[in-house]
Amino acid sequence: MGYENSDKVAFNQFLDQLQEDSELTDLVLLGDVVDMWRRDSSGVFLENKETVNRIFALRKKNKELTVHYVAGNHDFHVLRLRNFDYPFDFSPTLRLEDRDCDYVYEFVHGYEFDLLQQEPLMEGLCHVMSDGTGNFESDVWGALTAGWSDVEFILAVLRRNRKNRLRGDVQGLQTRPEERLKATMGEVEKRACQRAKILQPNGILVFGHTHKPFVDTTETVANTGSWVTDATYEHNTYVELSGGKPRLFVFGGQQITKRIQC
Repeated sequence: MGYENSDKVAFNQFLDQLQEDSELTDLVLLGDVVDMWRRDSSGVFLENKETVNRIFALRKKNKELTVHYVAGNHDFHVLRLRNFDYPFDFSPTLRLEDRDCDYVYEFVHGYEFDLLQQEPLMEGLCHVMSDGTGNFESDVWGALTAGWSDVEFILAVLRRNRKNRLRGDVQGLQTRPEERLKATMGEVEKRACQRAKILQPNGILVFGHTHKPFVDTTETVANTGSWVTDATYEHNTYVELSGGKPRLFVFGGQQITKRIQC
């Protein structure tokens, strides 16, 4: 929400469809639900209140349903939201147990496998953005260094060499993942697959971030894809987990049964 090419009409229809799913126990929103890097987040939530209301309606109809919100790099700031009656549980990661088949499902957004992503920078980008522009580099730098001691500041500068590297990092982060990760897409997936191996023999890793939906050949790794119409790959996709098996669907379309080597 907040990105001009997000397909919120289809996503709202998807939420409406879930109203009829009596077997749904958990709905996991896998991050980058709100674009806090390009827009003022409060304004985006107001503009998309019909989406939030649909999530409230889901919970009202299904008292057993839990809605989880795993923070992404673009909405990392939600982890600081506390003591409000949100219809979500905010978390950096999530682990759910499928007691019917003794399986564990682990959910992460996927920025963890992208070496350019750094939590202080992600938080800084979320913190300073508004619908205006302003002195962007200085604002991000100020957000990053607020409250730092002199020692922390010196160590940070030594690690990053100099302040003017920040703009390059920011510009790289704001590039669409399909473009930025084009040369290293396999590296992100490779790290995800290594993480999934730790969960074996009875675990499945589900992540997003790259906008490239897939299920691997072992069916232990799944990427949920995206809901943006300018995605390079299939969009409006979601993963359904049941009985220790991930299934990948296109909303309003068919199941994607092709598997890739991880």
